[in-house]
Amino acid sequence: MQYEVLARKYRSKTFDEVVGQAHIAQTLKKAILSNRVAHAYLFCGTRGTGKTSIARIFAKALNCEKASAQSAEPCNECNSCLAVARGEDMDVIEIDAASNTGVDHVRDLIEKASFMPARSRYKIYIIDEVHMLTKNAFNALLKLIEEPPAHVKFILATTEPEKVLPTIQSRCQRFDFRNIPTGEIAGHLRHIAQQEGIQADDDALNLVARAGAGSMRDALSLLDRLLSIGEKKLTVEMLEQLLGMPRSKHILELVAAIATGNAASVLQQADQLIQNGLSNEALVVALIEHFRNLLILRVCGVESRLIETPGTNPRDLHRQAQQFDVVALTQDITILEELRRQIRSAHASRALIDAVLVRLAMADQFIAVNQALAAIDPPSDGIAAKKKQLIEPPIGQPPAAFVSATATHHAEQIDDDDDLPAVGKVWQSDGGPDLSELLKQHTADESTAPKSPTSPADQGSVPPGTGDANITPLATDDVQKIWPLLLAHLQKKSHATNALSLARLDRIENNVAFIRFSPNGATFAQQWQHNGKRNLIADALTALRNASTGVTFEVDENPEARDESAAVARDAISPSFHPPAANEHGQSAQPDAPNPSDPPEHQSAAEPAVTSIPVTPELLDQIRQDPLVAAALDELKGLVLRVTEH
Repeated sequence: MQYEVLARKYRSKTFDEVVGQAHIAQTLKKAILSNRVAHAYLFCGTRGTGKTSIARIFAKALNCEKASAQSAEPCNECNSCLAVARGEDMDVIEIDAASNTGVDHVRDLIEKASFMPARSRYKIYIIDEVHMLTKNAFNALLKLIEEPPAHVKFILATTEPEKVLPTIQSRCQRFDFRNIPTGEIAGHLRHIAQQEGIQADDDALNLVARAGAGSMRDALSLLDRLLSIGEKKLTVEMLEQLLGMPRSKHILELVAAIATGNAASVLQQADQLIQNGLSNEALVVALIEHFRNLLILRVCGVESRLIETPGTNPRDLHRQAQQFDVVALTQDITILEELRRQIRSAHASRALIDAVLVRLAMADQFIAVNQALAAIDPPSDGIAAKKKQLIEPPIGQPPAAFVSATATHHAEQIDDDDDLPAVGKVWQSDGGPDLSELLKQHTADESTAPKSPTSPADQGSVPPGTGDANITPLATDDVQKIWPLLLAHLQKKSHATNALSLARLDRIENNVAFIRFSPNGATFAQQWQHNGKRNLIADALTALRNASTGVTFEVDENPEARDESAAVARDAISPSFHPPAANEHGQSAQPDAPNPSDPPEHQSAAEPAVTSIPVTPELLDQIRQDPLVAAALDELKGLVLRVTEH
């Protein structure tokens, strides 16, 4: 006797036997009972979800010779039901649109549809993969589907409904078939295993059901493959070996090595899995599923029904989940999913996998800056006093410039919505304030600090060497006058534009402002060219110039221009800068510089005098003698812009 595969042998024969699509089966059943059967239906869904099976059941129910007004279920015994089940009924025509795509095939269908059915009540056309029809074929079919003869019914099935013309969809009753839940597939597989006399562990059936990915036919084909080896009992270990899946305990051990940060062990275990026949993509997919289970356990607890862990004790997974932070798990899943897409086309996919695994294992190295600074040996009392003067300025005075520049640099990384999230555990405060809170407090302190008596806003243009900063003052041409006003305006509106410290306003031509970034700001130039930051800057320039102004970004490869632009930008956004007030003509007022011989009453009595010290290489070497300051400059990429004496 010829063998019949499980997918055909155990195909649903009645509406009540349908698995996973009860909402559709019951709707069609009640439509028959209430005599409200439409002339055309559109079944949409992924492969193996029951579209063709329900179409055949529906056709059998409409043409069943023993049908009664009290039941909509086919009898599966009359000649019509048996012929439809075998695919031999002359009144139920199944058409594969993939091989009958042309308009000539549709014209032949239209011609034959006008004839009455041979022995049944209806002539039913089941067109599978209907999206494969050409546009001309759809147009030819359109009129017939809209107003078919009374004896004709259409059932269209497709896996890609977006390719079906809207004019066709509007003339059909549409039903969307969902992916069948893993639990329902496993229950059906258990019933089939009992019918076939096969013993199977529940975990093994759950593993097969999960491999089916919502498709009953795929799960049944996989079970057929397992039964073909002649084994009378299915276990998880046998399935993992036969299907090329990684063993659950090996993935558990691999993730345990990631949690402990043992990069060498991670690479060795991954190599062992690949050497045992596991494909690169299968390894990444297994890690994604495992991290997803850890995330669900971390968020919802060990009793959650959202996870599927065949072959693994949920308690072991729950203990492992406590070793990861929720944010770290979400980022790890995102990184692995991006890796899965990349290795499909990469020539060195193994190198990418190794790099990502090491990256995940070393995530704990992303620690708070205060922890890194605390690890340095405490300085002596004399050095501590100098540290306090440089890093902790007196109350009422602005903080040291290099600390301000460092805070601005990190505020850009936190507040800028263009930056990608860091990998792993980005920041751990160990109960203290995190970086974002420290930076917000630091920014608030800067905004409330009193103005310096020598700020450009109070004294106008200052000759070189007489200001309170070791930076050459701006020139007086229009472009360089607009740039500090723009930076001051943007600083009030958004901290996400602090990367302009790496840029300068190069020129304005035909109402288009060209902002040139240094090579270090090339990433911002590329990102801002395509997002809302460019519009934000353009609106600010338009308000300052009182003329519609566009913005474009360029990258400067000239190191001298880069240094000059960075100095100008830092001077413009320093806490002591305030834009000059506008006069009645809308122009910026530029008060004369104060006379050095003016009496002391012209200076603010509430603030102590501040003396700027020129920043020389010798002074920088002296400052770096403090290990805490040196660590701040190296780790935070800080710059010494101004040194003062109080």
